[in-house]
Formats: sequence, structure tokens, C-alpha cells
Amino acid sequence: MMNKNQLGLAVAAVLFSSTAFAAGNDWSGIVSASVGNDDNVTLGDDSNVQASNEGDNFLDILATAGSYLKGNRDDGIRVNGTFYNRAYDTQDDFNFTLAAVGASYHKKMGDWHGRFGAKYSYLEFGGDPYESVYDLTAEARHKLSKTTELRIRYRYSDINAESSQFNNLEGDRHQVSVEGRFKAGKNRYRLSYRYETNDRNDSETTTTYTSSSPVRHTIRANAKIPLSGKWGSEVDLRWRDSRYKDDNVTTTSSVRREDDRFKAKLGLNYEYNRNVELYADYSYTNNDSNIDINEYERNTISMGVNYLF
Repeated sequence: MMNKNQLGLAVAAVLFSSTAFAAGNDWSGIVSASVGNDDNVTLGDDSNVQASNEGDNFLDILATAGSYLKGNRDDGIRVNGTFYNRAYDTQDDFNFTLAAVGASYHKKMGDWHGRFGAKYSYLEFGGDPYESVYDLTAEARHKLSKTTELRIRYRYSDINAESSQFNNLEGDRHQVSVEGRFKAGKNRYRLSYRYETNDRNDSETTTTYTSSSPVRHTIRANAKIPLSGKWGSEVDLRWRDSRYKDDNVTTTSSVRREDDRFKAKLGLNYEYNRNVELYADYSYTNNDSNIDINEYERNTISMGVNYLF
């Protein structure tokens, strides 16, 4: 009998192999491939920051697809699947893989559009099991005007460690976000705020304690601005404040971890045709922390191709 991880991966494989790319169906999605360089290969997800202080080249592969099994965006059920893999040239201990499958119910409710979904994700880090995550989401969208839209979203995550090495990350997460989307001619803008709480296992011995349960505030600003001809650009800025619930205790000190992370991305894209897009990105990350081992800076450049269907 398959365990829950094998079942989730099997369902994702079926979604992609049997229907997502079959001719004559109503699936839509994207397949993307890119190459790039990371000057400080880092696992910065959740609370388990690991920075190698080494640079390396990488290959990214992404495939995601979705389709309505019944109805449409005003009253329907949609399924989707995602696969993502980052493989480094030499720093393969930092290779990252994600496979996810989910379903959502879409319903128009007066002037609002609602979406209620469930998703299962399986993650590997360095080729080894990392986490499995069960998500429940609820989202409401409302057109304030022809050029302005409001989105409110809640997500609950049940996070399970797939290796004893990451037992401190096991627990749950709650996220509430509010986003405004704006149009000005062909320009597209987003401004959002997200509040997040975590209740994780943390790490405790007879003499030490390390909190893995932050309260976070994230502000994001995004702009997509067409340039001349088929060229376009994107600017994405994010600031995240993390304050952990309990002090980290060692035999010599006691301090509550506080992190401030800033991320910036600049992107350039070229629409080769209605299905193919070429792009290049540069991103910068700076994680400032009152605990030295959690501080890092990171520069990443990449170029690739998207196929939209």
C-alpha cells in the first residue's frame, strides 16, 4: 500500500502525464526552464536557514497545469498540479524538489468571487525527504472599479517533517493576506500585506532551546510594465519582519531571534509568440538577524524560457 507521499506524487504524475498535455483539452498552465548562478547557495525557507557561503550554477525546471473538472470560474471545481526542481552543479546538498496536487471550488457570490481549496505538497532537500504540507485556503476577490481589485486570502498549513533532521519545523502555520491590484493603461501593479503565525515543534534539550515559531509581517510591491515592442519588465520588492515567540537558550546566553529580510527582483521578458516567452531575472536577498548564523546576502541571476498553454 502506498504511503501518503507516494500517493500524492502518483496523483501529480497522473495529472501531468494523462491529461495536462493531451491535445484538445481545456488545461492551461506553464512549462519553464532556466539556467542561472547563485552566489550564496541557501535554503532560506521557514526557520531553517542554511547558507553555504559558496556560489554555484543551477538549472530550474517548472511545470504547472490546471483545468476545470466541472463548471467555470463563476461556479466550478478546478484541479491543478505543480512540479518544480532546482539542481545545482556542485552544491547538490542544496538541490530542491517540490511536487504538489490540489483542487479548489470557485463560486461567484454577488459582487465577490470566492475560491476554497485544498493542496498537498511533498518537498525534498538535497535529494532527501524534507517536508509534506497540507494546505487549506479561502480567497475572496472583489472588483472595486474597472482598474482596481481587492483580494483577501487565508491559508492554513499542516507541516510535517519527513526527516528527523527537520523535526523542529513540524507544526502548523496560519497566514492572512490583503492585496490590491491596480491597472494603469497596460501597466499592472500589486500591493499586499501578509500576517503569519507559526506553532512549530521547536528544538529543546536539557540545556538548550531554539524557537522555530515566528510571527511574521510581509509587505510586497510588484509592478509589471510593458516596454517597446514585445519587451516587458517586472519589479518585485518584499520586506519581511520575523519575531520568534520564545528565547533561544544556550549554556551561555538567552536571546529572542529577530530577522528582517529584504528581497528585490528585476526582470526582463520578451514575447517571442503567443505561447513562448524568453526572460532574464536578477534577484537580491538580504537577511539581517540579531543571531549571526542566520544572517546572509544572496545574488541570483537567471535566464530561461516559458511555454504557456
